[in-house]
Amino acid sequence: MQGKNTVKDWDENILFSPFTKQEWRSYQQKKINEGRKTELIFKITYANKTAVKGARLYIKQLTSDFHWGCGMTHRILNNEAYKNWFASKFTAADFHNELKWYYTEKIQGQENYTDPDAMLKFADENGIIVRGHTILWDDIKYQQKWVKALSPEKLLEAANKRVDSVVKRYKGRLVGWDVMNENLHHHFFEKRLDKNASATFYNRVYNIDPDTTLYMNEFNTTEHVNDKDAPPNKYLRKLKEIQLYPGNGGIKMGIGLESHYGAEPIDLHYVRSSLSLLSQAGLPIWLTELDVIYLEEILRESFSHAAVKAIIIWTGASIDGCDVMCMTNEKLENTPVGDLIDRLMEEWRTGDIELVADSNGSSEVSVFNGRYEITVVDPVTNASTCVSFKIDKVSIPNKNIHLQILG
Repeated sequence: MQGKNTVKDWDENILFSPFTKQEWRSYQQKKINEGRKTELIFKITYANKTAVKGARLYIKQLTSDFHWGCGMTHRILNNEAYKNWFASKFTAADFHNELKWYYTEKIQGQENYTDPDAMLKFADENGIIVRGHTILWDDIKYQQKWVKALSPEKLLEAANKRVDSVVKRYKGRLVGWDVMNENLHHHFFEKRLDKNASATFYNRVYNIDPDTTLYMNEFNTTEHVNDKDAPPNKYLRKLKEIQLYPGNGGIKMGIGLESHYGAEPIDLHYVRSSLSLLSQAGLPIWLTELDVIYLEEILRESFSHAAVKAIIIWTGASIDGCDVMCMTNEKLENTPVGDLIDRLMEEWRTGDIELVADSNGSSEVSVFNGRYEITVVDPVTNASTCVSFKIDKVSIPNKNIHLQILG
């Protein structure tokens, strides 16, 4: 029996057919090179425009355009080792429960933001961006008893108060909001209020926090081909309904995919076609709660789609309890899952690079998109110039970077 912290191999005949594993991986790498990396041609000169033959270039990646993230719980607050582990690995986070309505207002009128306040403070101090998960949840199972007992009029009043409270409190501090969680599978607010309930709440959030991306967040959109409630076409249709609702035209929308693949067999062809279709919307895609036994293939396939801007591993440390997988044991020592993720983190970043310019003062390299520090050194005098800038195909459309050695 497979343990929760193991990495399971595929039967390649099932997974990749009719392609070989190598053909599948080659296509993924091609898409990664096209969508995640930028080819550069450095031209090194002196102030008089003379080429600097033999100039040394030192390239250091400061940040990545892609975010590795992890689910976070209140258990991190009193555990310094856990804090250090988290901050050393991740640049993004999703709170498991601590921002949900049932957590911050268990009893009507008694709000408590102590835990999310402290968790967000920790994230801010360590340069970790946080998603607002979630303002409202359309599943009746996760409504407080007092919420379920409200009349439609009182429910609208309470939900609007909830929206105003949490969004005003964290306005401008989050990378995105899950406004109405799982509103394809569930319809609590639509049944109690109005068929346009989701769209109206997106509008309310937008009017309070207009610069923050607002997400849908669903399960089984890429996970299971037989789930008829939330396939990619229905997801995009619902998203369009929200965008077309009066007053919502200016909303920055995003696509949240929970990605609870679990331990069941996966149709990787369906994953690829689903992500390809969703990518056509031109919106940022986040895998928000990744939990899967067949981990490497899902990570590689997801990363090969440039629209996927971040992957949140749902459970990092076993301190928070393991559903399908954990990266560490209770001592924060890597499991095989943790080893695999560390390996891919390393593979999908640009290590420190040293180059030497040719006789024309030129040198070429391909790097992952992100922010970089570039130092160029004169081979004779050791005079140096250091600059930092963003590298991607938009920032540097023609591949050429001209650096000048001063002094």
